[in-house]
Amino acid sequence: MKFPSKVLAVLTSSLGLFSINFAISLPAQASVTCEGGTISNYSNGSLASCILGQDTTVQVYSPSSGSSNFECQAQKFISFDDKAQFTSCQLSQEIQLRKNNSTETCPAGYKVYVSVSTNGIQSITCSP
Repeated sequence: MKFPSKVLAVLTSSLGLFSINFAISLPAQASVTCEGGTISNYSNGSLASCILGQDTTVQVYSPSSGSSNFECQAQKFISFDDKAQFTSCQLSQEIQLRKNNSTETCPAGYKVYVSVSTNGIQSITCSP
């Protein structure tokens, strides 16, 4: 069976557009899942806070301290600043924080806070 070249061109173009659309859609799957009616936005449209619909891993990177992962607990608030940078959540798993030459343990259930000073220094704290 022989395909006319026009049919092949349309089929190839359609598959190409489908592939591009699929690739562009993927980041949405990594977004924060919020419980309905709990979303609060800044005036610029970015997410300020919401109650998480599922446990969520947040990775924060700072040139001074590298990457940090936080396991945020479902059914608890997660917060961001007006530039869409993560600021706080309640932990679903214990984490270890390195401060100078010591290590601090933040147990599951504690709230973790992340801030970055104007000179780029990241601060991570936790409290009950």
